[in-house]
Amino acid sequence: MLSFFTNIPPCLSSMEACASAHFWVGKLMSMGHNIKLMAPQFVKPYVKTNKHDAADAEAICEAVT
Repeated sequence: MLSFFTNIPPCLSSMEACASAHFWVGKLMSMGHNIKLMAPQFVKPYVKTNKHDAADAEAICEAVT
């Protein structure tokens, strides 16, 4: 994940809060990215299908905008 964010300009990004989220937020913010953590209960209303990574990513994008 760090190699991906190293190769793009600083941007707004979001992730669902989990055990390792604060570690990643610290790393990415130190690179200039603006990271928003989303509590799972705020992401859930945006999930349209069964739980899988692509559906979670889409729901997080919808929730943060």
